[in-house]
Amino acid sequence: MAINNAIGRAGSVAFTPSGNTGVEIIGITQFIRDLAKSDERFKKEANKASTAIAELLVVAAKFEAASVTRSSQATEVMKGMRARTFNSLPAAVLSEKSGFVSKSRPNRKRKRKVTRGDVFFGAEFGGGRTPKTQQFLRHRGKSGYFFWPTVRKHKADIAKEYLDAITRVLDKLDD
Repeated sequence: MAINNAIGRAGSVAFTPSGNTGVEIIGITQFIRDLAKSDERFKKEANKASTAIAELLVVAAKFEAASVTRSSQATEVMKGMRARTFNSLPAAVLSEKSGFVSKSRPNRKRKRKVTRGDVFFGAEFGGGRTPKTQQFLRHRGKSGYFFWPTVRKHKADIAKEYLDAITRVLDKLDD
């Protein structure tokens, strides 16, 4: 079955195969919770698989950040992005308290150090409307510059890899 598209929101994912029929998985988070309660080995193996999938997303987002015009803010922010798991689900987490290296005004001259969490949203979504956001690229609304475009671009791959990983974990536990 060739998969063309994956659509969904938190808790559900739907695959649209080449034909007109689709396979929909509703309540995947509840499914994962139930399996994690039933067997400790499942949770351990699912966390390994989830971390690997999240790592692929983080690497892809770092490449996307490097391709952004005036990419120094984006690449510096992505240095603090790490792959983690959250209840056996893949997650990309920003080390928001880690220091951000500003080229225009270094941290040694500031009373309060700038962190990656301070800069992430401006680097991702832009700014420019107020004097405090002039250092960012123009505001793009919800579309983003590097992280969310990567998530949207690889949405089908992430969902497919995650479901394949869960299947591999269940097969491994079946043995």
